Amino acid sequence: MASPASEAGGFAGFAARQYRDPSPATCHAALVLVQALFAGMHTTASPALEHIPPFGFCALRLAIALPFLWYLSRREGGRAFRGAEWLHPIPMGVAIGTAYALVFVCNKRSGPILTAMIQPLMPISTTVLSALAGLERVGAGKALGLLIATLGTIITLRVFTETYGKRPSAVDAVLLVMQANAYAVYVVCLAGALRLGRADAEKEEEARGIPGVELEAVEEDAGASAAVEGTLKGGRAPSLPSSPPGPMRYLFYSTLVAEVIIVGVGAEGLGRDVSWDSLPAEAIAGVLYAGFASSCLAHGLNSWAVSKVAGILPTVYSGVQVIFTVLFAGVFLGEAVGWDRACGSAVTVFGVYLVSRAKEREMEREKSEGADAGERRVGEPPGAFERAGAKEQQGGQAAGEGTRRVSVDLGVAVRI
Repeated sequence: MASPASEAGGFAGFAARQYRDPSPATCHAALVLVQALFAGMHTTASPALEHIPPFGFCALRLAIALPFLWYLSRREGGRAFRGAEWLHPIPMGVAIGTAYALVFVCNKRSGPILTAMIQPLMPISTTVLSALAGLERVGAGKALGLLIATLGTIITLRVFTETYGKRPSAVDAVLLVMQANAYAVYVVCLAGALRLGRADAEKEEEARGIPGVELEAVEEDAGASAAVEGTLKGGRAPSLPSSPPGPMRYLFYSTLVAEVIIVGVGAEGLGRDVSWDSLPAEAIAGVLYAGFASSCLAHGLNSWAVSKVAGILPTVYSGVQVIFTVLFAGVFLGEAVGWDRACGSAVTVFGVYLVSRAKEREMEREKSEGADAGERRVGEPPGAFERAGAKEQQGGQAAGEGTRRVSVDLGVAVRI
């Protein structure tokens, strides 16, 4: 029987592998959990906003989250920003700060369910922005899934307004749409920044004489981030550049920019409108949940998912948030959950499934095409890197040195 230590080590190793190269099931589970956490925030914040103004509530939430986000950004690794990369968090901070603040403004004005029901607008705006920026291909399968998910949300929203007679005013409608689209802007900006970082890293790799596909295989197998021990071309291997800034670094600095702006707006309300000596426990619990569960865990998971899948996929899951919010509101706030709203939510989930399935097939097709291209290159005459690798293999065998086999895209085995 395995010891508890070995079991823990096995689980830790599995978790580390899933973090680096997650399976489709892991990605889908993480994205569903993100939406459940966001739905919990809508529900717990609703009673708290009766005692704390929305901008002040948001400022407290981000103050709790920032130290944890800083820690996650440090744990993530990757190099620091340099040059123009320092400018990326400014527009990203404005976008995510708008989403951070308006979600509580809308909750206060329109209620938690209506605020959640508008979230599936994010996939539509994200799709358009991603397509315009050249970050995402939208085929027939994804388009059909988006339309069905949107239809389900419209049905649910229509039933809600007819049942409760609550129709948002023009101002509320604008705020709801702004809140949903602001986070979509952040997602697209994050995906673009990550792509630019990877492109810069590939240029550095080429300048150092290591093709990008070979470098990725070397780093993954050897666990190297700064240098690879051994030799490649009759001498020591060129040092490897550190990985580009990751999603958690961008999330931390964007949230820092957002907090500066939101504190400037909400500080006065915290001092003037909050009765700190008689603040009820539900208000304190709402702030703590929003700070830890939503800002730390949910946004962290979502940013990680953006780095593993295309930008459109995480936002598509916002339709699931409607379901969780309706359920949580029924359990904790006493709001009824009718079969008609459940049917609308079921249509939304079906649309989410279609988009997810289309994306999964797209990823499988890309992997297959990459494998075919690698097989075709095996029969080509060896290039300089391959010849150097072959010489190094022979030298390593003659010296009787321990070796490690590293598979690369060109079908070469390099001894390091």
